[in-house]
Amino acid sequence: MNDPKLTKIKDTSWKRIALFGLIGILIIGFFYGVYLGWVKKDMSDFGVCYRAGQRILWGETLYRTVDGHLQYKYAPVSALFYSAFAALPYEVAKVIWYYLEIFCLFAGFWISYRCLPSWQKRKWFVIGLGLLILAKYAGREIELGQVNIFLIFILILMLLASIKKREFASGILWGISIFFKPYALVFLPYFLLKRRLKIVASGVAVLALGLILPAVIFGWAGNLVVLREWVGTLSQSTPVLMAVSDNASLYAFLWKLLGGQDKVWVEILFGAVFAALGAAFLWMMGLGKKSSLERPETLEASFLFTLIPVFSPLGWYYNYLYALPAVVLLLNYIGRFPPALKYILAGNFIIIGASLREILGKTLFRFYNRKSLMVINALIILGGLAYLRLKKRA
Repeated sequence: MNDPKLTKIKDTSWKRIALFGLIGILIIGFFYGVYLGWVKKDMSDFGVCYRAGQRILWGETLYRTVDGHLQYKYAPVSALFYSAFAALPYEVAKVIWYYLEIFCLFAGFWISYRCLPSWQKRKWFVIGLGLLILAKYAGREIELGQVNIFLIFILILMLLASIKKREFASGILWGISIFFKPYALVFLPYFLLKRRLKIVASGVAVLALGLILPAVIFGWAGNLVVLREWVGTLSQSTPVLMAVSDNASLYAFLWKLLGGQDKVWVEILFGAVFAALGAAFLWMMGLGKKSSLERPETLEASFLFTLIPVFSPLGWYYNYLYALPAVVLLLNYIGRFPPALKYILAGNFIIIGASLREILGKTLFRFYNRKSLMVINALIILGGLAYLRLKKRA
């Protein structure tokens, strides 16, 4: 005879599976509606990468000046990654990349929460509010089909692997991310200072392998030519774009602040801020080690994540999505700040989340973006992290 209790448990399990399945279908349907109504018409940056994937499959040159602003700038091996998408029809590849970005975004918040030294706030409070705060940056990323959400996800996985002492895996993830953008090099001095040499060694091995791998397509001599073309593309395009209105890096902020009149003073101030933040980070590392804090690397990595768009030569405003781990950490520990600092942090988060054209109006929105004022938002976030370390609270 069947046990009534077991039958009831089985029925309940099937009901839960059906409920989760229905919720999943509704979520997928909702995001597909967003794709059709908003994202599908653009994804221009993904188009560049899709084209590079096609070119490497055909053994063609990846870097062409005729592509203009939409020139491919990532390492040749990254085009092999995109070749998997290029094997599909373009419209199908766009949808797959779109859903991959949605997954990486939510998973990035989830894993960042798992990396915290302790959980002071409920995860849905932290993740939900964090999504609202960074929605502007994430939305623009997804609209363009950019690669930053994917890289943030990889680097958060790198952090988790590092916390769990899985240094080989951490190094592989670190190395892979550099093939798309060199942002993760900010972690190199950190790993060396922390004596995480296995991470560095495995990462360097991955980098070496990645530089060689395109030779399968181009041959040894052809691969060297492509690598030289890649380096030339970066050196030619970056200086031209550093002072454009959309650049939101610290360098661009100082350039605009001084009216673009004195490059020497821009570089002096840039160097001074760089030195100050570098010294602050070394102090934070030393204090974390001295105080024997649990998982000190979470706060330290969050600091480095936030520095990426600040010091990147081309820090477009949506690159401030790299502050994701820092936002998760500050929301989790916001109760540990005194009232004055809590209000400053909350106000800063409101400004970040509400800095939309629909809220600020065209004039104020343009002023906020063209003056690169998101740099100030990032500096306040960095200050919040420094306070938590000063008080030995994270």
